[in-house]
Amino acid sequence: MGKLYIIAYRSIPFTYLFGDEEKRGNIVVIENGLAAPKNRFLQITRFLFCGKCWLPIFILQLWFKKSFLMQLKEIKEDDTLLLFESINLRATGMLYHLLPKNLVKYNWFGNPIYPLFKGRNPQPCLEKIKKFGFQLVTFDPQDAIRYGMSYHNQFLRFPKSDELACRVDIDFFFAGIPKDREPYLLRIKAFLESKGYKCYFVIPHSSSEYISYEENLRYVARSRCIVDIYQKGQSGITRRPVEALFYNKKLITNNPEIRNYDFFHPNNIFILEGEDFEKIPAFMEKPVYVQSDSLKAQYDVSSWLSFFKDNM
Repeated sequence: MGKLYIIAYRSIPFTYLFGDEEKRGNIVVIENGLAAPKNRFLQITRFLFCGKCWLPIFILQLWFKKSFLMQLKEIKEDDTLLLFESINLRATGMLYHLLPKNLVKYNWFGNPIYPLFKGRNPQPCLEKIKKFGFQLVTFDPQDAIRYGMSYHNQFLRFPKSDELACRVDIDFFFAGIPKDREPYLLRIKAFLESKGYKCYFVIPHSSSEYISYEENLRYVARSRCIVDIYQKGQSGITRRPVEALFYNKKLITNNPEIRNYDFFHPNNIFILEGEDFEKIPAFMEKPVYVQSDSLKAQYDVSSWLSFFKDNM
């Protein structure tokens, strides 16, 4: 059996999610070297020539680091490649021409498609990426239907016992960038605080206000309930419902699609409809229903990777 190669940036969240899998030898991670060069001349020449036909390594080195290209050359035909949200046609075209023709290749999208393209029609680009041999996989069921992609569930690394053991001293927690939801989040927060609940909402407007993903999870462990407000045009769940599932927390969300997930339980998940905040206190009085470990395992990173490995 071949190897599963992942091209990704080794960010702190990525290392948290995949670090153990890499240590066990379940995946091979290649630091993402697909970004366009900063030099304007190289940007133009890459746009004009890269990804349209096979090019030798010594020419590709104009736009990509040699060490990155050498790692790519180690990928064999019986391996599998997993790419994270690459919509650059020059980069995906280069991979198509450089790598073995029968290599199974996936492009995973963990964010809604339309915002990723910033108002442009995504379909032409996605169709070209498919022609480069990539199977497109998304966390969003509606995007899967709309753009002819495969659906795969959201995921998280199951927390270790010491990460679960924590004093609970926050009632409601939210962390996320403002997007189009900040006014709604602030109305929720004002209502909850008027009822005497302790809230901790992190809505950063500058880099200094961000918290790390590990900090985020520490706050999840300290909280009774996670708040999840999704952006317009999204039907797939964010990672917050999986955090609530794994840490045995309650969840408040305005995503009605969550009713269709196997971990939905009315004791645990309250679906906001407009401004119906008055129902929240009664929901908070219900005991948390602890889901089985076998159900949780379906959303663990190991199970998530199996989706890609099973086709090797």
